[in-house]
Amino acid sequence: MVKAELIEEPQVLKETELVKVDNVPDVDVAIEQWDAYQKLCKGLLNDTDYQEIIVKEKDEDGNYIKVKRHFKKKSAWQKLSRAFNVDTEIVNRDIERTKMGRVREAYYCVRATLPNGRSVESDALCSRSEKGKDKVSDHTIMSTAKTRATNRAIAELIGAGETSAEEMTAEKIAGQSKFLKEGNTS
Repeated sequence: MVKAELIEEPQVLKETELVKVDNVPDVDVAIEQWDAYQKLCKGLLNDTDYQEIIVKEKDEDGNYIKVKRHFKKKSAWQKLSRAFNVDTEIVNRDIERTKMGRVREAYYCVRATLPNGRSVESDALCSRSEKGKDKVSDHTIMSTAKTRATNRAIAELIGAGETSAEEMTAEKIAGQSKFLKEGNTS
């Protein structure tokens, strides 16, 4: 005797539907959680956890203007990491050296994990070709890449999605990096 059971077909979203209703979070809960994060930052972080950086932004007329913005530094991300009980570990690293043995560029990939098992991997690099990095120590190149990757992983994991102060100098090197040319991302 052969038994048969009815297997339901997975529901296919219609073109007009953006998401299934079952997947939409409770808006009030999401807002409460974001408010709690903002309150945590205000209570946990202080002025020393932020770096003021002047950035160029477009105004209403499309003209570029210089604006002061505050970005969280490594100390802020470490405090938030501790508050959320985030564990971080280096997944991968690669160091490119000059013919003389100096560090030219460092690449790090860091995994951040919450106690519930949710994790995120983020990578970053630091290059001697960045503005202000040509005369720094080898350690500074390596530690800056590690800090950028760690900060990114923590920010992505806790849902902040913010750019850290340590990354703000990295934007001009995107096309120059050996690691990016080989298909890696930062």
